[in-house]
Amino acid sequence: MEKIKSRRRSRVEIIQVLYKYELLNEEIDLLDIFENYDFLDEAQMRKIKSIAKNYAFIKKSLSSLTNQSWHWERIAPLTRAILVNGASECFYLQPKIVLNEAVEITKMFYSSVEITNEEGIVVNKHDSKQYKFVNAILQNFYKLLVDLEARTKNENA
Repeated sequence: MEKIKSRRRSRVEIIQVLYKYELLNEEIDLLDIFENYDFLDEAQMRKIKSIAKNYAFIKKSLSSLTNQSWHWERIAPLTRAILVNGASECFYLQPKIVLNEAVEITKMFYSSVEITNEEGIVVNKHDSKQYKFVNAILQNFYKLLVDLEARTKNENA
């Protein structure tokens, strides 16, 4: 009997695949993914195929939402992979779910670090704010989609 993956695990596995392509700055290669990522199920492959189809639009849109002094390539590849996956989910899931999952996955990968001295006293605490960045960008991406949908409806009316 095949075990069903949790939705979170499914997302993390898709992000792992996207991370490779963001890290190497390459286009998504569906044949490579099919041949080399045997842990992906059929539903995940469909999602990755959809991401690949909309990859240029997603990346261009997300890039336009970042601070002008921060180019897309300056963002950590893992964060870019999380953003691309989250943005793709905005097309078919409620924004609250997308934002919550993206934030929780970001927190999972970017945990807080505390540095203590010999006595065990915290002398430096690094609290990653990466999840706030992911939340803000995806909120703005969703607003962009809503705006584009409204404009399309007005043009077709």
